[in-house]
Amino acid sequence: MQRSMPRSLQRSIRRRLRLGITGMALGLTVPLAACEESRTTRQALPAAEFLFAAGDSTYWVRSGGEGMRVRSAPILLTQVDGRLFEIFIGDDGAEYPDASFATARLWARSLQGQDSTLLFADSTVLRELASWRRHHPREMEIDPADEEVIDDPRTVVQDDIEILDVHGPYLTFEHLLNVDIDGGPSHRHTGRRYVVDVRTGRLMGLGELLGGAEATRVVGQARTSLRQLLDSIRIAGAGGDDRAAVALETLESFVFDSTSFGVTDVARAPAVAFMVPGNGVDGEALALHLPPIAVSEPVWWKAVRPALPEWSADSSVVRWERGSYQVTARPSADGDALALVLNAGGGAQGRHEWPVATVGAPAYQLIALESPPLDSASRAALARAFDVSTALDGMVQRAQYRRVPRRTALPSSMWRRVNNATSRPTSFRPAP
Repeated sequence: MQRSMPRSLQRSIRRRLRLGITGMALGLTVPLAACEESRTTRQALPAAEFLFAAGDSTYWVRSGGEGMRVRSAPILLTQVDGRLFEIFIGDDGAEYPDASFATARLWARSLQGQDSTLLFADSTVLRELASWRRHHPREMEIDPADEEVIDDPRTVVQDDIEILDVHGPYLTFEHLLNVDIDGGPSHRHTGRRYVVDVRTGRLMGLGELLGGAEATRVVGQARTSLRQLLDSIRIAGAGGDDRAAVALETLESFVFDSTSFGVTDVARAPAVAFMVPGNGVDGEALALHLPPIAVSEPVWWKAVRPALPEWSADSSVVRWERGSYQVTARPSADGDALALVLNAGGGAQGRHEWPVATVGAPAYQLIALESPPLDSASRAALARAFDVSTALDGMVQRAQYRRVPRRTALPSSMWRRVNNATSRPTSFRPAP
């Protein structure tokens, strides 16, 4: 099963977690007796510690003889070689009575480190802002929090970063750029997909991730997939499909770019998904997402696989096996929530079960922290990261997920507009 991330966080809003168990609040320790009260057979809580990412939050769960403790925060974390990294986006820009500038920068920080690593930034917005200020020296910047902002400014220059997924050291994201300058050059709208190493900020190529031979095979299969897809649209258009006929007007603008790809997973196995950029008849940016292509498992995937969810054949339950314990999540009837429970390991599933929380769907990953156990310095650093993320108002840092629907062969489902000139952030703060 392919996982995807929902667009559940807005640029300047960070949602607070809502735990679904009566009496359990952020940081609350639940006594063991309370967990066992309804059990006819008393069973000790299994010793467990893990980070569970689902919906728009990460849950830190600790279980043992003293009970269960659950914390949560709107934070995005990944583990690489035993180190935890926080991923966040910083916003910058300026608002004027008839001009809007907004840019995003992607960062990573080792929880025990002092410095953040810049993963990605595009200089276009700040460069155009500097130029605009030179040409409009008398214009006064406004604070959108204090004054009414024009809904449709004549100049809009903005870019955005959408995090799609993270697999150990490698983060997949899309960068979207929109440039509309009143009296300036022709408008420009582009979108592209990237993979970056969270440790170094280095953008990764397919050959580096998969090896040269596998990368060549994947690119060839992607090109074939794109040709077949475009042919199906042409056939549908010729057959009288009105939507396909409209799509035909922009078909030639889609040019395959072997560097515009992301890492994904299907049933815990690695895959690569390409984004093919294009443009509409009026210049707006369009994106064509090719179906994921399964790839041979690279060496680094061995550390990633245990963190990924394992769905049952009928998709009624998702679980993680950790030896001494098992974590299980059952979807609600509408699929919007997951009931998270902790089971004792050793084949005891169903006999001894402790509820943890009701969380937003979907589930992304589970990072086990008990083997090897966190040292005191790492635990203190993790606690600080949760404290800070929960306290922030969302203007400086945010973790954003976006649902990427599985594409089909129908022309009407192939196109996604990646620009939206009226969707502007309401406030700007400098990046960390």
